[in-house]
Parts: sequence; C-alpha cells; structure tokens
Amino acid sequence: PKSAGTTMPSSLLWNPASRWLATKLNGITSHVPPPPPEDGSPKRKMLLVHAHPLASSYSSALAAAVEEGARAGGHELRRISLYDQNYGVKLTASERAAYFETTRPERLASDVRRALTDLSWCDSVVFVYPTWWFNVPAALKGFFDRTFQPGSSTAGAIGAWEFPPTGCDAAGEGASSTGLRPLLTNVKRVAAVSTYGAPQHIAFLAGDNGRNCIATAIRHGAFAPDCTCLWLGLYAIDSTSEQERAAFLARVRETFAAGF
Repeated sequence: PKSAGTTMPSSLLWNPASRWLATKLNGITSHVPPPPPEDGSPKRKMLLVHAHPLASSYSSALAAAVEEGARAGGHELRRISLYDQNYGVKLTASERAAYFETTRPERLASDVRRALTDLSWCDSVVFVYPTWWFNVPAALKGFFDRTFQPGSSTAGAIGAWEFPPTGCDAAGEGASSTGLRPLLTNVKRVAAVSTYGAPQHIAFLAGDNGRNCIATAIRHGAFAPDCTCLWLGLYAIDSTSEQERAAFLARVRETFAAGF
C-alpha cells in the first residue's frame, strides 16, 4: 500500500508486558509501532506544528484533519502554522551568540518563547509537513533550530534541553542517548504526518532524514525518556488516487480523535 503508518495487529493482546516491549522497541526505531492508547486514558493536550506554504495544499488538509480529529475526540489542541504565523525560521547572529546564555530569558525572541510555552504545556506533539528531498521543509528545520534551544533546570530557564552536569559521562545524570538531558519531559508522545513523492522503500533506503530528525534527535534530545513516536506517511503521492487520499485523510482524523 502507498500509505503506511504504525498500527499494530488487532490480534495482539495488550498487557503491561507487551506495552512495555512495544514502547522499548519503538524507542529504538519508529518503524516499530507504539502501543495504542489504553482504554480510559486521559484526554490529551496536543500541539500541532504545520509547515506548508499553500493553504490549498493536501498537507494543509492533513493538518486540518489532525485538528478536527483531536477536537472531535475531546482533546485540547494548540496550533503553530509556521507559514501563516510568519514564524521566524532563520537563526540570527544575535540568537546564536546568546544561545548558551540560559540565565538571560531576554535572549529568547517572543515567537520562540511562545512556542516553548506551548511545548511546555502539551503532552503530545504532532508535526505535519511534506517530505521534500527526503527531509523536512526548511521552515520546519528552522523551527527546530530556533525553538529547541538549551535551558537550565537549576536556574528555571525555559528551554528544550541541557547538558549533563560537568564531570558526568554522556549517559549519566538523566542524559538521553543523544548525550543531552531533555527538559520537555512533559511530552509523552510525538507523531508525524507526512507526504512523500517517493515510494516507501525508496524513502527508507534514502535515509528519510526528516523522520530520523524527529524520531531520534528531537524525541530523544528533548522529550520524555519513554516518549513514543507514531508515523503516518502517504507515499508516492503523485500517483495516488483521489479515493486513496480521502482514505488517508479519514485515517488521520480517526487516529487523532483516538488520541494516538
């Protein structure tokens, strides 16, 4: 099939052991699906980040499907539309010079501070974007560069990560596999909804850099240690039928209504 995601076989008996195993395997690779929401799970607080310049695009329809599904499921949702909100995606010289001055809150531009506030509020983050050249669009990469800045847990400075204390090895003192200590540990689930021009096997062989960035660097560098990653991709989109695209939209809607 041209669309691919991460739903587990319905025949799997979910119990604490199987959930633990699925979560651990998903932490190693997003190609292993995360466990589904448990019955009676609390409603989620989702942050949707969308990157596409055209309001008439299929990507914009996918972002709308995420929002519609989340609200229909009774979840709270905040949205950052990088193009519509003219989010600054260019890390400036002054921002880079003050990058590690975490005790100076004024170093953060107002749009970055608002985004970090939203990231600190939510328990789930959803990225919706088109895969271009096997990577995220420049606007989304710029969002990562400017927004996922270091903070300080000891100084109470808002941020996405910090270095472990001096003298600790990379794996010590709460550091993740990236060598960083995540500060946005309120985020327990991350998901991405993306379209691809290439078939799935070609995207996989090419490395799918956008997926690796989100599922590995962003997830393990900034979010909770047991944060899971759900991936929904529509591949070879240029040769999909209208019915296939409509079915994928419906699937996205249903996934986020359920709380993924």
